[in-house]
Amino acid sequence: MPAAARLELRIAPAEKRLIEEAAAARQQSVTAFVIETAVRRSRDVLGGREPATPRPIGGWSFTLLDGWDDPLADFETWR
Repeated sequence: MPAAARLELRIAPAEKRLIEEAAAARQQSVTAFVIETAVRRSRDVLGGREPATPRPIGGWSFTLLDGWDDPLADFETWR
């Protein structure tokens, strides 16, 4: 997994200026401001839970072991 992922946005010039002014008012870079704001809003929408958090079904919960979905090196002999 890469250390960082890229997200590109197309917005109206007026919205860009508004974001730049807000970032400057908070003494943050535009990138830091946008990330902080988007992450906070995303958590609000999702009710504070992380989207990848396993949720128990019927009271049961489990965690898969690392490598559970790795391809079988000896698949031909396994069949």
